[in-house]
Amino acid sequence: MFETSRQLGRIPVIAVRGETAPEHTAWLRQFLQLPLLQGSVVLTPALNREAELGYDRVQAFVPARAASEGDCLCCGMNSGLGDALRSLFLRVLAKRTEPLDRVVIDALTLDPAQLALTLKHAPFLGQRYVYQMTVTVKGA
Repeated sequence: MFETSRQLGRIPVIAVRGETAPEHTAWLRQFLQLPLLQGSVVLTPALNREAELGYDRVQAFVPARAASEGDCLCCGMNSGLGDALRSLFLRVLAKRTEPLDRVVIDALTLDPAQLALTLKHAPFLGQRYVYQMTVTVKGA
């Protein structure tokens, strides 16, 4: 279910969404404590999220402008999340950061369908990352 980059040949991407920010954060904090997720990097549009999540491999990005429903994020991926994914891959390749098993995207506002479409069709990103799943945190 949570294959690593070594198992898949590309870096798996998991998008985590939530109905409310507090429940989303609490669930994500617990999720990241699972031993099989220790080789993960979290990409988030929020600053200073490391302390909230209790996880040290967190990287903030500037969200791209909103895309229309059904659009891919290719244009928007030239900044924000796309830049963060490119930069992360290149830092791992240059051994400036630890190897990674997967990327977890803190996706409160991101449409995972658009992310999946973009990773499938943006050549650089699509050759290196594979959209694995979306986890939606429901309220109590």
